[in-house]
Amino acid sequence: MSDVKDILDSVLHDEKLLGSRAFRDKVYTDQPIIKRASQIKTPETPQKIKDMKALAYTPEAYWKTSAWLFYTQGRFMEDYTDVYEYTADFVKYYPTYRDLDNEQLRGYFSWRSRLRRGEYPSAPIPFVYIRAYELINAIGTEAPKERLELLKRLTAEYGETDAELKKLLRRWTVDLCVYEQLDPQLIADVPDIMFDRALLKLLNWQESSDEELFRALDHLSGYPFEQSRYYIANASEFRAAAVRVFRSMSDFFRDHRKKPLCENFFGHPTEMTCRLFESAVFYERNAPRTFDFELSPIHTYTCRSGIWRCYRYYGSRMRNQKLGELMKMIDYLMRERSEFRYKLRPAEVSKTAADLIKRELDSMDEEKRREKAMRIEIDLSKLAGIRAAADVTRDKLIVEEETEISAPETISEPEPESLSGSPLNGAERCFLRALLEGGDWSAAAKEFGSMPSLLADSINDKLFDAFADTVIDCSSDIPEVIEDYADELGNYV
Repeated sequence: MSDVKDILDSVLHDEKLLGSRAFRDKVYTDQPIIKRASQIKTPETPQKIKDMKALAYTPEAYWKTSAWLFYTQGRFMEDYTDVYEYTADFVKYYPTYRDLDNEQLRGYFSWRSRLRRGEYPSAPIPFVYIRAYELINAIGTEAPKERLELLKRLTAEYGETDAELKKLLRRWTVDLCVYEQLDPQLIADVPDIMFDRALLKLLNWQESSDEELFRALDHLSGYPFEQSRYYIANASEFRAAAVRVFRSMSDFFRDHRKKPLCENFFGHPTEMTCRLFESAVFYERNAPRTFDFELSPIHTYTCRSGIWRCYRYYGSRMRNQKLGELMKMIDYLMRERSEFRYKLRPAEVSKTAADLIKRELDSMDEEKRREKAMRIEIDLSKLAGIRAAADVTRDKLIVEEETEISAPETISEPEPESLSGSPLNGAERCFLRALLEGGDWSAAAKEFGSMPSLLADSINDKLFDAFADTVIDCSSDIPEVIEDYADELGNYV
């Protein structure tokens, strides 16, 4: 001990050190700059944690697996709580209790105590992994449904902190549902299950409704068409076209190809040996079981004496690029047909697919043309004039002593300033009619003592609620009717 004191004294009273920049012009308190190890206080480790760590050195632990040790230590500590401020961060792969030092263990158990109170503070990623292992191994609660809900909550709160963590938590959520044979509806919001549900709608396209089929296309398409400018402006037309094209393509592949359309896009399901809770620390505490479990008709599991097999689509379970190219080609061709302002590059699809899309779009255009031709429209605004003329004719017919029937006087009904059901006045209707029929719109404006730009702006304002868009383009010196609205604008003149 005297040797240590002599060394400290020599360091603290060295004249060269005292005259150096490290010491010069500084004021120090009476606290020693260098402390003995005995003077440095370290947090005391709770006895419970010491006992838990000692389990790793029992004779049984030498021949048992690491998963057994984790499960044994976890059950020993499942009711333990702690209050310890731990703010450090660290990284460990496949962490267990024995991989953490005393401070990290106290930090973990303090964080877990807060989770159980409904709090979800930030934490190092290894803490989240260990908590997931506990839920998988039924540490802390034996209720399978409760463990599943806690695992889903853990994913929601901490999954975004690390992509690999999020992927594994979602996989283990599905595995826990299978292992405990829970209701598949409990994991209906897990992406893997949502993928299966959407794919089933495409596989059963003949029984699926148009709405179900479109939602499935939207969920699985690699082309995000709902963000397309054309889709935003013409959603109902695009939805109808997407569904019709997919049905037509499915018909064609069924009748003229060896493989169905969905198999061409997604491959076919396969049964393979699998291992539940892969990449997790999981201790199989149950005796080997034999049972079958179905998440969906295209995603099933079998367990035979502890050997697991899974039947499912093993290809990419992300958004499908081939399906996305088909949706993109529909978008491209619909823009070209309508001369949409914003253009799009054509997608990479086969000539057969492009021809099928064009055929369906032609069929839709023909149906709209026939519907328009069959539509009967009654202009209620002219009924008043007809009634007035009929009243005049009636009065002339009932004159008692009339000897000569003269031709009825023509009654010129003054055009009302604003048609019934139309928000436009006479000047605006005359100007719009000239634009639609290719007439002299400038003269029409002058006839009413107005300017073309003012009339165009007024019409756009009055019809905005009906069309949710401007109907006359005034960006150049010559006003032009937006072609998409030309037919419907005829009802306002």
